[in-house]
Amino acid sequence: MHKNNNKTHTTNYYSIDVNDLLNQLNSDPQNGLTSSQADTYLQKYGVNELPEVKKGLWRIYLAPIFNFLILILIFSGIALIILGSPGETIITWVIVFINSITAIIQQFRAQKAIESLKKISTLRTIVIRDGKEKEIASKELVPGDIVLVSQGSKIPADARIIYSSELTINEAPLTGESLAVEKKETNLDKEDLPIQRQINMVFMGTYVNTGNAKVVIVKTGERTEIGKISVSLNTMGRIIDEIPLTKKLNHLAYLFGGLILINMSILILYKLFLLNQTVTKAFTDSIIRALNILPINLPLLVTLVLITGVLTMAQSGVIIKNLSAIESLGRISVICSDKTGTLTKNEMTIKKFWLNTQEFDVSGSGYDSEGDILYEEKPYSFTSATFNFFIDSMVLNNNARLVFEDIKIKTDEIKTKAIRRVLGSPTEGALLVLAEKAGFIIYDVKRKYEVKKEYPFESSLKRMTTVCRSNQNDQICYAFSKGAPEVLLELSGHIEIETKRKILDLSLKNTLLKSIEKNAQQGYRTLGIAYRKLNSLKDYSRKNVEQKLTFLGFVSIIDPPRIGVENAVKACQLAGIHVVMITGDHPATAKTIASLLHIFHEGDKIVEGKEIKHMNSQDLNEVSVFARVEPSEKEILVKKNQELDKVVAMTGDGINDSLALKHANCGVAMGITGTDIAKDSADMVISDDNFTSIKKGIEIGRGLFSKIRTIIFFFICIDIMEGFIFLGLEFFPAIELFSSNWQQIYIYGIVHSLPPIALILDTIPNDIMEEPPRNEEEIMNKNMWKLLIVGVVFIGISLLSILLFSLGGLIPLNNWNLDPTLSYLEPFASISTLTSQKARTMFITTLFIAEITLVWTARRPNKSLLKSVQEEFSLVLFFISIITFLIHFIAVTFSLNFNSFINDILDLNLQLNFMFLSFSDWMICLAFASIGIIAIELFKIQYRNKGSFF
Repeated sequence: MHKNNNKTHTTNYYSIDVNDLLNQLNSDPQNGLTSSQADTYLQKYGVNELPEVKKGLWRIYLAPIFNFLILILIFSGIALIILGSPGETIITWVIVFINSITAIIQQFRAQKAIESLKKISTLRTIVIRDGKEKEIASKELVPGDIVLVSQGSKIPADARIIYSSELTINEAPLTGESLAVEKKETNLDKEDLPIQRQINMVFMGTYVNTGNAKVVIVKTGERTEIGKISVSLNTMGRIIDEIPLTKKLNHLAYLFGGLILINMSILILYKLFLLNQTVTKAFTDSIIRALNILPINLPLLVTLVLITGVLTMAQSGVIIKNLSAIESLGRISVICSDKTGTLTKNEMTIKKFWLNTQEFDVSGSGYDSEGDILYEEKPYSFTSATFNFFIDSMVLNNNARLVFEDIKIKTDEIKTKAIRRVLGSPTEGALLVLAEKAGFIIYDVKRKYEVKKEYPFESSLKRMTTVCRSNQNDQICYAFSKGAPEVLLELSGHIEIETKRKILDLSLKNTLLKSIEKNAQQGYRTLGIAYRKLNSLKDYSRKNVEQKLTFLGFVSIIDPPRIGVENAVKACQLAGIHVVMITGDHPATAKTIASLLHIFHEGDKIVEGKEIKHMNSQDLNEVSVFARVEPSEKEILVKKNQELDKVVAMTGDGINDSLALKHANCGVAMGITGTDIAKDSADMVISDDNFTSIKKGIEIGRGLFSKIRTIIFFFICIDIMEGFIFLGLEFFPAIELFSSNWQQIYIYGIVHSLPPIALILDTIPNDIMEEPPRNEEEIMNKNMWKLLIVGVVFIGISLLSILLFSLGGLIPLNNWNLDPTLSYLEPFASISTLTSQKARTMFITTLFIAEITLVWTARRPNKSLLKSVQEEFSLVLFFISIITFLIHFIAVTFSLNFNSFINDILDLNLQLNFMFLSFSDWMICLAFASIGIIAIELFKIQYRNKGSFF
């Protein structure tokens, strides 16, 4: 059910008095809506569901297939069928079919993989209706419903707080902020507050971290903050933006299309008016000849290259949704990475603490108990009772629990991985982990005491206290307190150092405050720890308990970087990629994490999100950290980089990342922590949330670009060269280059097919990550076109020369050629026929040698052929090159047996009819084939000497 009047409007519900708001919604805070009201509102506003991103059959499966090259093949095939030559279209339709099926299968597999990552569950919510509490499906919620939420609850819709108790909300999925946000039922007078500052509101898709609340629903479905993002995604889903590879292939296809039309027009006019052929024959022959310059294998081979990349990435647990996205990743020049959950673990961790006048470091990260306490970079063991009290206070004054949870990671197969999560406050979870790293067992610590009373954390007081009785001596009670260090210092009259209580004088207090301020400026959240012995206390009121405290120390907490991210960032920077961190956190916190990851360097700028829309290109290059960023500002940042012709990757896991993920050239979502909206919006999903896969993807993507470029270079070079030779010879009817169409098919089927297949399986260049980013650069840049022209001209000259020299008698017939026991010769053939047969054999042999060698020199254009063979020898390419050559060698050397078997015994009448070549003939072919390769190598040397690269 969905109604049009459930539209977005701009009412600021946070600025309306809560009682006025309830009146507007006709709701009662005690009794809620009536069932009748709920039904009416459900009809009016529709169900509380997000609209799915609309991806039709065309967008998912068909649009990636129909590039311009494929369309040329399809239209030419249709034209030949209409002209009555369906047999000539078989190869065309086979290529189109295989290319289409492989692409569709990959897209289908990607869609199924994404679906397997989604948790299929129906969210339930406790609501008050007709004066009674009841549990209903969240999709049935309507504006005006009174909902009860508590620790662990997922907020089902946007709502205004009526009442709350110690309520904190984890808004990381929506805003990107790693710390839980304190919420309360206060009225806010200001207009146009960002989401992060709307402290009397809770938003759909976020989670209750601590406390509980009664709220009134104000927005459901697509009217929620998340819903607005979904609507934008749907709008974007209708626009099919070409990815860089598609654009570049289409640019090449337009070139080929133009050449084909010119070629075909010339041939049609020539055959109709000079050779007086029929219209049908003229058009049929002209289309077939014109298509000779079209690399019909290219779309299929490019698809296969991309699939090899997909399979390689799958082994690392990366799901490629968009087949060409991995090639786009290889062009990346800017990575805009979300901080929380992507660069960092989204698991609060104590990295250092102050105790006994010393500051100690703590190794390890997240909720894993592996780690040590360090002093001056060496493991340190405590033996004093002061440290025990420090740990006791952390564990007893704590409501969090650490639990293990099995999650599924999709690599080649779905595997289960156990991860540790905190139930409750992430900060309290970090305190428990520190206790474990110090060697304490949480259960044993808690068993030492009996909790008598708890004073929960209050934002106005900035502290929490728990009163405990010792189980070893029931006459002894302690109040364990934690909170803002400056607050606890004001409440403390003493400090304990090495089991001795000392007066906390002003000098020591100021020293502590300076240390606390220093850590805060470095982006750490600091938390003070104190206690009080309550043996003789009669009045256990909070005010009385939380005074005359003994200060123990403080801890410094941060959301730590993921393991391996630092090295991945460095590798990307060495590859010339600008890595940018985006976060909703405070600039100081952002700077600390960015510095740890080497994203931020001295001299870099840190900019807040509100400034992004005013920035110019120079500013963008100087900024490495964007703090306090709202969702819409991430999208603007991606667009601004793209306006500079940069190819942008956006990584993220939250709802707030989805629009930017969609706009990026390559959107990368996290599989474990990522929301469903983020996964749907991305081009690829990292199922194990390992950021280092980005670096791997860039390396693979660059390698794929190198392979695709070599394949395209090879095909353009040989097709243009052969196309012009074949076109030119059409105007010299006396020269019959091919006596059978099967000789031309033989060329296409062997030397045009096997070496490029080897390139698909070729290795990635060793120095691929040392090359600068290619951004929107064409697949064939200016230098590659120059190299290609050299190849076309000199290989073409060598082929025409050996053809004409053989026809002209400069390379004469010899006894080996004319031996009827070696060559397949026509009975009573004339000297002219035999000369043509030898010329044809010499031409095709030279072509085979030249084009096999061309693959080797083109695969590493920035290295000499000799150096590339020495440093990056490819056994697969060598093996397939030898097979390609051996096929032709057998066809020529065993000409008589080969052709007799095919033509006479099998009666296939293929008429390949190659002539046996002597040793000197083979050497002549090798010499002529070397002309073009030597010219290419000399041209490469010239460019290397200039310091230019291809």
